[in-house]
Amino acid sequence: MDKQKAILILLFLIPLLLVLFFFGPFLLFSFVDSSWYYSEEVDIGPLDYSSALTKAEKAGYEVEGFWPWPGNFLGFEPGDVPEVRERFGAAALVENIRLNYDENSELIVFICENDSETEAGTGTCVAISNLSHSDPESPLQLSEFPPDVWMLEKFGLLFGLDENASEKYLEALKIAAQNQTWDAEIQVNESPDFPAVYAYLKENSDDSSHESSLGVNAYPTEVFLKDGNRLGSVKYFVPEAKVVTYDNENRYIVELDSSGKVRLEIVMPPGSSGDTIPEEEYRAVFREIFGEMGLSPEAVDSFEFFHSSSRIW
Repeated sequence: MDKQKAILILLFLIPLLLVLFFFGPFLLFSFVDSSWYYSEEVDIGPLDYSSALTKAEKAGYEVEGFWPWPGNFLGFEPGDVPEVRERFGAAALVENIRLNYDENSELIVFICENDSETEAGTGTCVAISNLSHSDPESPLQLSEFPPDVWMLEKFGLLFGLDENASEKYLEALKIAAQNQTWDAEIQVNESPDFPAVYAYLKENSDDSSHESSLGVNAYPTEVFLKDGNRLGSVKYFVPEAKVVTYDNENRYIVELDSSGKVRLEIVMPPGSSGDTIPEEEYRAVFREIFGEMGLSPEAVDSFEFFHSSSRIW
């Protein structure tokens, strides 16, 4: 009797296992797959990035990403440069400054990185590099430096130094070159006078352009040209964040950066493939979020939404 029961159970399980083998993944995906809505990026104009995120947090929303807090990222305050504030927002920082002597040689200024986990950076680093330097394991030769006159002028411009102080930094850079490879780098106590540097680049260039690298560290870069040659460039850090909340189990996401660029998204719960939300309903939720963040609720009307049911593929 026990043997017959075992055979009957086995005969029942084999077809069931075959059904699960062939159709199980489709049944699983029907529960995992979600519907979602998304918009393209829209520039809603100037915004108070820090205030918007603070208000979002006070309203009970989740805030993810880069805040303009000290230690979050490395960069210099741009100071009173209206063009930069208008383009990238008040929370943007200057990631680095490059002044070009020729197509190979350039002077670079950036925040020195620190190995400490508690400090993002310490002091200002100044480096000279030359792309024609062929051996990365050998020191940069003094003959590969730009002329002293050019170097002294740029030290004075960058840090507001007199000639004596500029000469000390130049001598320190030449000494550092003997003990380092590939390029020469020193640390100084001053922060760059960015408004003066930016004014110099604007006044001495006859053309400019903006570049963006791809990937996570996609810092926008402003390039200044003179007679078709690179005069210098500035790389900016534009902080960005996500503000997240839930309504009827749907996840509403507002992605924004300090320049005013915003993207909206709604992720519906697992198993919602093919489901939809009335447009006026989800727009009303976003209007409420915008209002809580101190942004104009009417700005939501400028977004066009697209619907998809294949988020996991």
